[in-house]
Amino acid sequence: MGIGAYIVTSPAFMCWLVRHPIMYLVISLVGSIAGIVIMSGAVKRQSVARSLIGYALFVCTFGLLCSMAVSAYDLPTVNAAFTATAGITVVFGALGLVIPQVFRRLMGVFSVALLALLVVQLVMMFMGVDQTWLDIAIVVVFCGFIGYDMHQATLVETTLPNAVFMACNLFLDIMNVFMRLLNIFGNNR
Repeated sequence: MGIGAYIVTSPAFMCWLVRHPIMYLVISLVGSIAGIVIMSGAVKRQSVARSLIGYALFVCTFGLLCSMAVSAYDLPTVNAAFTATAGITVVFGALGLVIPQVFRRLMGVFSVALLALLVVQLVMMFMGVDQTWLDIAIVVVFCGFIGYDMHQATLVETTLPNAVFMACNLFLDIMNVFMRLLNIFGNNR
């Protein structure tokens, strides 16, 4: 993320971004999705090389996309969001290991809630309505995903491709919490 923030705040990158914003978004999204697809295939074949390539592609492209958002906030806001995200990750990761049956039962609810919240967010975005409460709701949903994915990580066979794929799942959960907390803390300042 630090390297990504350095890149996206450089004058040369900013000039390129002004001329090609859609290309930046497409490259980031396609790269992230391609990385996930490559990792999924690597898990099926248990291919270490493909797994690491997919993870590197995913983390680099998704990280650059997130770095752009992070660079819009001041350091105290980023630190507050980071600290809160670390605390949430530890608490819900531990809960996922201690009471996994709760997270397994609620996984369907978390999935449906996330889809519903994303639809509501799209509608509210076009209406220009404040979305702070949506950020809070999405953080709560991703807390559930952190617990569930932490438990799932203990169930899969211990191979490098499986570990990389589970790390990707947790990375997505944690980054979504972090980005939403940035919005919440940034709006309160």
